[in-house]
Amino acid sequence: MQNEYSISSPAEPPLLHLGACRDPDQLHAKIATIRDLIGSLEAELENLQMINLPEIDDDFDFYREVERYERKLIHNALRITGGSQVKAARLLKLKPTTLNSKMKVLRLLPK
Repeated sequence: MQNEYSISSPAEPPLLHLGACRDPDQLHAKIATIRDLIGSLEAELENLQMINLPEIDDDFDFYREVERYERKLIHNALRITGGSQVKAARLLKLKPTTLNSKMKVLRLLPK
C-alpha cells in the first residue's frame, strides 16, 4: 500500500551488466536504462526531502512552514509537468487561476 512515505520501486530491477558489450544498440539501451534509474532516484530523493518536518520550538512559525510546503508542492508539480501551469494545476487539483495567484503571492513566477 502506497502512502506519502512510500518509495516506489520497479517490480524487477533491470539487468545492467555491461561486461564486454560490443553491440552499440545494446549498449545504448543499457545507458538509457541507467539514465531512467538516475531520474527515478532523483525524483525519489526530492520526495524524501519533502518529508523533513521542522522542529517545533520557540522559533516555529506555522504560516511560514505552510508557505514553504506550498512552494515545494508547486515546484514539484511544475517539475513533473515540464513547467506547464495548466497541467500542474490539474495535478494539484487547483484551478489554473488559483495556482497562478499562489505563484504570484509566493513569488514563483519568472521575471
